[in-house]
Amino acid sequence: MRRLKWYHTFLILVLLLSIPFYIWGALSPVSWLPFGLPISFLMVFVPCGLSLYEAWKREKADGIKRLFRSILDVRNARDWALAASLLVMPCISLLAFMAQTHMSSGLPEPITVSYSNLPLMLLLYFLGAIPEEFAWTSTLTSPMTKKYGPVMAGIWIGLVWGIWHIIPWSWAHPAWWIGGMLLLNLLFRVFMVFLYEFGGRSLFPSLLFHMMINVCTGLFPNNGSHFNPWIFCVGFIAVVGTQIGYFGQAHNKKTGN
Repeated sequence: MRRLKWYHTFLILVLLLSIPFYIWGALSPVSWLPFGLPISFLMVFVPCGLSLYEAWKREKADGIKRLFRSILDVRNARDWALAASLLVMPCISLLAFMAQTHMSSGLPEPITVSYSNLPLMLLLYFLGAIPEEFAWTSTLTSPMTKKYGPVMAGIWIGLVWGIWHIIPWSWAHPAWWIGGMLLLNLLFRVFMVFLYEFGGRSLFPSLLFHMMINVCTGLFPNNGSHFNPWIFCVGFIAVVGTQIGYFGQAHNKKTGN
């Protein structure tokens, strides 16, 4: 029987070690966290802790320092990666908004967008992205891309990323919504793999994009209550699909695949 690679073990441990947080969230729901976040939000420290352990195991204190220094690694980020990390989600949100205004299900009346929450959302969601992206981007993306290529690496990481969220999603959303979010998470993660691997291998754009995912879905009318993940999937494919195809061809030429 073939031994699991360390990154497979890492992904399995993220799911297993998060179980206590699911139980905590199910048995003791809270309302004091900002923007309606469940207590299971604290499970972000599971992938963070595993990433810190991997960094320590490989480089001791230097690995930990390098991980934290990467948070503001703007210098290595390419301009297109910074621009994409900030603009893709607002563009998709605008397309989704326009589409939903013409659908029979429509949007609520009156439409409200909580712009007053924007500064706090930007801060909290950027900080909240750090412990996750230490794992998904800094620790896993390059070795899994080397093994599987950028698309399959994104699918593997994105699948676990989505499964990791299913139980918290199920507390507030129906099955059709969860299915759409699983697909959207796969699309997001494939894009984030390309963003990292071709955008200078800087963590900063991934943090910005992760932040914008949460900000744009939270601002969608009304307080995100009418966010439709299936419509966002279509918009995301329309906006990002051609770019991913271009960089995928560049990767294949580079590696000879």
